[in-house]
Amino acid sequence: MSNTYKDIVKTTTDSLKEKLLGLENAIKQNVIGQDQVLPVIIKTLERGELGLTYDNDRPKPKGAFLFLGPTGVGKTELALTFTHYLYGEDCLYRFDMSEFMHFDSIKQFLGDETGSFGRLGNILENNNYGTLLFDEMEKAHSQIMDVFLSIMDAARITLGNGKTYDLSNYYIVFTSNIGANRIPETGTVMTTTLERGIKAELFKKLRKEMIARFSAVCIFKQLGYDIQKGIAHTLIKKELFRIKQKGCNISYDDSAFNFIVRNGIQEGLGVRPLRDTIHRSVGDAIADVMLRGNKEPHGTLNYDKSNNCLRIDHKQLCSTDYIDIG
Repeated sequence: MSNTYKDIVKTTTDSLKEKLLGLENAIKQNVIGQDQVLPVIIKTLERGELGLTYDNDRPKPKGAFLFLGPTGVGKTELALTFTHYLYGEDCLYRFDMSEFMHFDSIKQFLGDETGSFGRLGNILENNNYGTLLFDEMEKAHSQIMDVFLSIMDAARITLGNGKTYDLSNYYIVFTSNIGANRIPETGTVMTTTLERGIKAELFKKLRKEMIARFSAVCIFKQLGYDIQKGIAHTLIKKELFRIKQKGCNISYDDSAFNFIVRNGIQEGLGVRPLRDTIHRSVGDAIADVMLRGNKEPHGTLNYDKSNNCLRIDHKQLCSTDYIDIG
């Protein structure tokens, strides 16, 4: 190990301590309904930021996570949240591994002997820290899976052009739908029996030596109706905050919220339909004012029953409904 534990204590600044102590709260504000996976993730992130990830003096990535679960339940959101909190914007690099299933796509991902860096190399050539997110990892070609094993084992990767990179300053996140069909659509609490069944399926699909190298294997449950209602408030406020940055101060009332919930929550599909409904319905209301109204788009969103859509009421802004979450 390059530093003693005494050295680590000396070099751990007060600002880093403060940031790490605020990590759990920052994650819980953005990732709702998956508290069962957070403790092991937070502890791994703490070790990573404190430089405690060496294994017998061999470098490792700061953390290597496998996030299992159905679509739209917060796997990507969690990776985005901790990456933005620790490093800021634009430090998460995402790869859809369904694009790299076939032999002829390996060079696109890893580069080749002609000097090409490939998609991964282009990221590593221009950045030296952050989070690498590999979605649907089980779809990657077997040669790419071998590369994943090398990354987790020694935090190193040699690309097709022969150049080697050190990944010890990165978190590695893999997502997969393996075992997702076993998870009930009702947001049921994860049981030991259910977890065992999912992990048994995992061992059928991935090599044992790969599974052994994950810092944590985290199973995400389906999001129940009540949890999605709570998420709806968070997503609406984020959208309105984003809009406020563009100069539109908008709140929302109960009728607007109920419209979004009715149209956005679809059992078994996670948060994506809810997010799409918010973006579309709020955007339509603003566009209507900008194109057909004679006022600026400020006011309160409410439900227009006759047209089955959201409208902006230009009466006084309902400040109790709007929360600045910058």
